[in-house]
Amino acid sequence: MKVIIPAAGKGTRLLPHTLTKPKPILPIGGKTIIDFIIDSVKELDNVDEIIFIVGYLKDEMISHIKEKHPNINASFINQYEYKGLAHAVSLTEEKSLNSDSILIILGDTLFKYNLSSLIEKNKNSLGVSIVDDPSKYGVAVLNENKKIIHLIEKPSESISNLALTGLYYIKDVKELFSSIDYIISNSIKTKNEFQITDALEHMITKKNIDFTTFTLDAWYDCGEKKEMLKTNQDIIEHNILTKSLNYTVIIPPVFIDESVIIEKSVIGPYVHIGKNSNIKSSIISNSILFDNTNIENALFDNSIISENVSYKGNIDSVDLGNIDSVDLGNNS
Repeated sequence: MKVIIPAAGKGTRLLPHTLTKPKPILPIGGKTIIDFIIDSVKELDNVDEIIFIVGYLKDEMISHIKEKHPNINASFINQYEYKGLAHAVSLTEEKSLNSDSILIILGDTLFKYNLSSLIEKNKNSLGVSIVDDPSKYGVAVLNENKKIIHLIEKPSESISNLALTGLYYIKDVKELFSSIDYIISNSIKTKNEFQITDALEHMITKKNIDFTTFTLDAWYDCGEKKEMLKTNQDIIEHNILTKSLNYTVIIPPVFIDESVIIEKSVIGPYVHIGKNSNIKSSIISNSILFDNTNIENALFDNSIISENVSYKGNIDSVDLGNIDSVDLGNNS
């Protein structure tokens, strides 16, 4: 089986944080988005290659994957023009066409699901999640046998609440690439791009190929700052790797890299602090701090701080409360 991870986009809704990092390697919950995806794929036994479609800041993406995941069989294809997801997947045709199956996972999709159970079913299947407002998503419409009869992009009417989540398991690989070739050669576009949903709709309605759905246990959105912070809250696991905590209160859960130094501060809950950062005399909650941040005299809440940022506020002192009633040991 081939796993295809499209990760070429610019992530413009997360500017300015994506000026120096592509969206899939933004830090969150103690890892990066792409790390969570790769760790899920590593649990599968039958993957012979993971194909990453890269573009924007591709060198940073490739370096991260090679450094963090040296033992996976990874290859990289450059998407020079952003013409949509179907176009991105089409670039993998030479590598993927003769595979017995492919699993496509969007490079900004965070989820909880046992992928092994999906592979065992051995059926064309699309990941879905029940949503309150289907008009913001592509949706799957099912018949009485739970098979997909239509895929509709952002429906104006409440025809289905099963949103497509960016996970696609395909057994009919040659038919997928044939349908992608069809929509591209016939210039069939949605919102001026070649969409994978249009290719899948062609398979379902024109070729009568059966598709079913699988419902994710959890699905997280990292498209904008607000959603990214909310996702960080949901997925962060309490992990303090550093030993350099001096007169500091930690309110779990937090993730603090082993190289971080913190003095006279209150950290948490829901705070991610990346490597080689220094925090002094600050109160930080519900925030994500990238690598190499230097923060002093700050009051941060609902904040995202990019790497290599230095900030020094004007707070003369930080009131930490009654220290006689709080354990402020050197490694608290």
